[in-house]
Amino acid sequence: MQSNNPILTRVETYADVHKPMTVQGAIRKSILLTSISAILGVALFFYAALTQSAAIAYAAAMVGAIGGLILALITTFKPNTAPTLAIPYALFEGAFLGGISFVFQTKYPGAPLQALLATFVTTLVMFALYKFQIIRATEKFKSVVISATLALCIVFVVQMVMQLAFASSIPYIFESNWLGIGFAAFVAVIASLNLILDFDLIESAAAQRAPQSMEWLCGIALLATLVWMYISFLRLIGLLSED
Repeated sequence: MQSNNPILTRVETYADVHKPMTVQGAIRKSILLTSISAILGVALFFYAALTQSAAIAYAAAMVGAIGGLILALITTFKPNTAPTLAIPYALFEGAFLGGISFVFQTKYPGAPLQALLATFVTTLVMFALYKFQIIRATEKFKSVVISATLALCIVFVVQMVMQLAFASSIPYIFESNWLGIGFAAFVAVIASLNLILDFDLIESAAAQRAPQSMEWLCGIALLATLVWMYISFLRLIGLLSED
């Protein structure tokens, strides 16, 4: 089965599966993983706020980002590990969300709540657009979104290397100007469109009778997209606040 999400690239076609995955099962596991991340994120956010400990927030964000990335890569290349690593992945994402939200809250008060609302509303809108086939996951659509996603990944990797190695940044697109705001908005749009790929992946996997363990992999993929959306909106709101 061909993956439609950047995190999923090595999912095989399965035949004669005794316990195939279902759409409902994938949705339940997605809700479980998202709830775990949200609860831990909120708890860390308020703990950092009550103790006024920016160090804890930065540490949680760093550990969560690195841990989540490592587990995402493992499940990408070894999908059979998804049932074991799904909950630890959700915990890492929760730590990242709680830490980064507190950092943004201190600099841009109210930004995390606005980003959360934007993520929630956008998710509902994208689901409606997919459900009523207003936006269809055609091969051309998948190709465009995946290509744009990969291009953005390269840009962010280059930005990270420049910051760590040279203490510099890619000019303009990561600055508080209209070009930077436009780029941030573009990132948020591409992140949101990845939801269509996730919805299509769940339905396609269920239709092809993928094994039940695939439900956890779909949950990881959907959570990864939701986190990316939230961070994209958070960054966009921060730039708009500065402009």
